Amino acid sequence: MRPFLLFCAFCIAAPLSFAGRSGDNSPTASEVYAFASDGTPLQWTVYTPSGTGPWPAVLVIHGGRFVGGDPEDAGVAGCAQDLADAGFIAFTIDYRLAPPGSLPGQTSSGRFPDQYDDVHLAVRAARNDARGNGQVGSVGGSAGGTHTAWVAATGTPGDDRLDVGVSLSGAYDFSDFSPDPNLETFIDTVTNYVDVEQTDTAALQAASPAWVLNSSVAPLYLIDTRGDSMPGAQLDNMISHLDGLGVTNYQSKRLAGNLHSFAYWATIKTGALAFLATHFGVPVPTPTPTATPTPTASPTPTATPSPTATPNSLLNLSTRGRAATGDSVLIGGFILGPNGGSKEVVVRAIGPSLAAVGVASALLDPSLQLVNSTGQIVAANDDWMTGGQAQEIIDSNLVPNDSRESAIVAALAPGAYTAIVTGIDSAQNIALVEVYELDAAHSPQLLNISTRGSIDSGEGVMIAGTIIGGDLPETLLFRGLGPSLPAGLSNPMPNPRLQLIDGQGTTISANDNWSDTQASEIGLTGLAPTDALESAVLITLPAGNYTALMSDLEGESGIGLLEIYNLTSSQTLIRR
Repeated sequence: MRPFLLFCAFCIAAPLSFAGRSGDNSPTASEVYAFASDGTPLQWTVYTPSGTGPWPAVLVIHGGRFVGGDPEDAGVAGCAQDLADAGFIAFTIDYRLAPPGSLPGQTSSGRFPDQYDDVHLAVRAARNDARGNGQVGSVGGSAGGTHTAWVAATGTPGDDRLDVGVSLSGAYDFSDFSPDPNLETFIDTVTNYVDVEQTDTAALQAASPAWVLNSSVAPLYLIDTRGDSMPGAQLDNMISHLDGLGVTNYQSKRLAGNLHSFAYWATIKTGALAFLATHFGVPVPTPTPTATPTPTASPTPTATPSPTATPNSLLNLSTRGRAATGDSVLIGGFILGPNGGSKEVVVRAIGPSLAAVGVASALLDPSLQLVNSTGQIVAANDDWMTGGQAQEIIDSNLVPNDSRESAIVAALAPGAYTAIVTGIDSAQNIALVEVYELDAAHSPQLLNISTRGSIDSGEGVMIAGTIIGGDLPETLLFRGLGPSLPAGLSNPMPNPRLQLIDGQGTTISANDNWSDTQASEIGLTGLAPTDALESAVLITLPAGNYTALMSDLEGESGIGLLEIYNLTSSQTLIRR
C-alpha cells in the first residue's frame, strides 16, 4: 500500500524521481566482460548513473528457460535503467545458452554448470570494474532468478559471490515436481538444462540453488505471483530450505495476478531498490509518490451532478528537534479522530540520514516507542529492518534511508498517541519524528500533532511540517508553548516564537505573544495558550506543504511544545 502523499524532511515537494539522480543515464555500447571456459566472448551493456562514481554494481540477468532470452529485452533494459536512475551502475549480461540456443562463438553445451560459471565471471568482473565501488548485487528474472540465487550461495565472498540479490520468479529446486499447471514445461526446462532424466534426483538437486544453500548465503529478496508460470512450489521450497538453515537475511513476497519475472518489476521495484540499497549500506532511493487521484463516477445517460470537492485532511505530520534524555526526549503526540474505524499509519524516527541534508549534529541511532493514551506501549522499534515489519515498511514506500533508523506500521483506533524518540545508549542529538497516513481516504483522520523536545538556536530549532490534502481549505491552529508546561519540567522555553512557511519557502505568518494579533479568534477555539508569552497562529490554508519553526525570541534554550490542530476535521474537538 502506498501512502497518499509522501512528505520530505523539510516540507519541499519534489517531482517523481530518485533523490540526487538526474540527467542522461543511457546505456553504453556492449563491452566484453570476460571469456567463458570455451572461449566464448561474454558481453554486457552498461547503464551508468549521473554524477560521480564509484557506485555499487548490479547485474541484471535475463531469463529464457536457460535456452534463450536477451539482455536487451525491454523488461531487462527497463530494470537496468531504473537501477541507474537510483544510483547503481547496472550491467545487463550475456551468458552461454543450453541447446537449442547458443551465443556467437559458443562451442560448449551451455548446460549446467556453464551458465552459473559465466555469472560468477560477471560478478568478479563487476567487482573489479573501476566504475564500481567493489560491491555487487543482482536482479534476475526466471532463469536469471535461478542464477541470482545460485551465485548468492556459491563462490567466494568478496570475489565471485554476490553481496545481495533479487530473484524474480526463479527456479530453485529442480527435483520438486509438485502438481502444477505448468509442471510439464518446468520438467522439460530443468532436465534439458542439467541434461538428465527427471528420475535422476541427485543430479537435479546438485544443480539446484535450494540444495547448495548454506548459512552464509547473501541476502536474497525472492518474489513470484500467485498465477506465475513458474510453479509456486519453487518459492515455497526455497523458503523452507532457508528457514531450515536458520537464515534470516532474506525476504519473500508473493504478488496477486499471473505476471512472470520482469513483467512485474514496476510493481516491486521500490522494495527491490530499498533491499539492494540497505544491504549495500547506501541511502535508500525512495521515489516521491504523487497524490492518489480521486476516482470519478462512470458516465450515465442522466444528468451528472456537480462534483463534490474532496474533503481535506492532514496527510502526515513530522517534527524535527533535539532528542535528549529525561524531560528532553523528543515526544511526538498525535490524535486520530473524531470517529471511524482503525487508521493505518507509519511512524518513523529519523536520524543518520539527516546528515545527508546538511544537519551536522544528527542523532546516529534513534529508537522509537509508540504509546497510547493509557500509557501502554503499543509498539517499539530500533532499526527498522529488525522489528519483524521490514516487508510492510518496504511496501509502504516509506523506507528509512539508513538501517539504524526506526519505523513502525500500526493500525490504530481513534484516540491520542505518543511517539517517543530517544538515542541508543542515551545519545543526544537532532532527530525527526514522523507520522504518515497510509489510507488517507478513510476515517479516522489525523487531527493534531503536539511535539515536545529540547529547543535551541541554529540547527536546534524545532521544525514541524504537515501536508494538507484534498480540495477544500483547512483551518489549522499552530501553538508554541513553553512557560505553561507542567510544573516540575526542567528548563521550559521562556519566550517561544512561531514562524509559518509555505511550500515555496515564503513566510506566510509569524507570532510572538499570541494575544497581540488574533486574541479573539484564538480564544473562540478554546485552545488559547495560558501564558501571554506563548505563541499561536490561527490560519485557513489551501492544500499544500507547510512548515512551522519554533524558537525562543531571545535565542534561549529550553523545552518547548509545538502543536498543530486540525480544526476543520474535528467535529468534536479533542484536546490533549
